[in-house]
Amino acid sequence: MTNVNFSPDRRYWLVMLPTIPIMLLGFYPLFRMMYLKGDATKDLVISEVEQRPNGRSIDVVGLITNHSSRTWSNVTVEAEFYDGTGVFLDEKSSYLHVDIPAGAKEHFKISLLTTDARLQAKDTKMVVKVAGGHAPPF
Repeated sequence: MTNVNFSPDRRYWLVMLPTIPIMLLGFYPLFRMMYLKGDATKDLVISEVEQRPNGRSIDVVGLITNHSSRTWSNVTVEAEFYDGTGVFLDEKSSYLHVDIPAGAKEHFKISLLTTDARLQAKDTKMVVKVAGGHAPPF
């Protein structure tokens, strides 16, 4: 028993060669979930934003348009308020409970209950943006 050889021969490589692409295909779903998941801040565009005073609250209404081929759900919209000099005053976020299919438009409303008169001043600036969302990987 002095001539024991543990190195693979050609038959081993001929059997293993077809399994390599199969193994690589198994990693594709993981790769897609990690790197090709999309970005809600780029795919969803907010337009037609309007600020409406409503007694002691401020209502922010607008329209979200999905410019991607994905269906977005669990979308969070955020409104930030600044005074005339650019100093941050307040913010409010709202969670949309509807799915936004590819190419669709969806209206949203954010209500901010406040007693701060600076938020209803004429020179108050408002920035509304998409803060996040979820799209299925497949």
